Amino acid sequence: MQIRGVIRSADLQEYPPGSDRIEIVIGVQGVGAGQPRRLVIPFEYLLKNEGIDPEDLAGRGFLAEVIEEENLRWVISEIALASKVLRPGT
Repeated sequence: MQIRGVIRSADLQEYPPGSDRIEIVIGVQGVGAGQPRRLVIPFEYLLKNEGIDPEDLAGRGFLAEVIEEENLRWVISEIALASKVLRPGT
């Protein structure tokens, strides 16, 4: 499924818990009705794209291809990031 929106938050998390595999979980807004609000940038994607910094993601627009995995996990297989989204007063 292809979705677009704005990244509200980005946090590093271990998955599965207790492992040494880190992923980024992003909270998004502006996606369509019925589309996921939390997406996962998996460990393998982070290894190939070392420049992704969770502290730099909030406020960026994105277009992503996501795949639903077990337990309603929406995993990003491809993502394009825009510059920061500017709003009046920010």
